[in-house]
Amino acid sequence: MGAIKERLAAYVARTGTSKRDVANALGISLPTLYNKLRGDSEFTLAQAFALADMMGCSVDDLRRRPT
Repeated sequence: MGAIKERLAAYVARTGTSKRDVANALGISLPTLYNKLRGDSEFTLAQAFALADMMGCSVDDLRRRPT
């Protein structure tokens, strides 16, 4: 889950989008997003595809740490 957290942090910094905006786009609450980023729960497949589309990467890329 660390790779997704790092990619999301880079995306937020690069675009100025807030994590609240990301949560809203995924149709989840901000606390739920944080739970998913900590690994307490998993992203659904639909959420993973939406997150990848939002960040301009593939779902496979979400599993790899950015370089």
